[in-house]
Amino acid sequence: MSDKKTLVLHLSGVPSPLLFAVGDDTATELNGSLLDLVRSGSTSAVRCADGSEVVVDFGKVVTAHIGALPTVGEVYGAPDRRMRGLA
Repeated sequence: MSDKKTLVLHLSGVPSPLLFAVGDDTATELNGSLLDLVRSGSTSAVRCADGSEVVVDFGKVVTAHIGALPTVGEVYGAPDRRMRGLA
């Protein structure tokens, strides 16, 4: 990833946002569709930077945006933090 990006999802009643590392292609795609996804409350698969996919129910999302990858904290789908074990 040349420019590390994160899908940031804020859920109602949850104090901390959910963070998903995404690649440049996914970030570009989402920038064009986040508004419609949140407005419609649809469910969509999102490809993470490590190649895994998550399914997001945008009906539960209050706000969503693409931001810079934080240097501290847990970010799902980051290439160097791939889950092991039961996943």
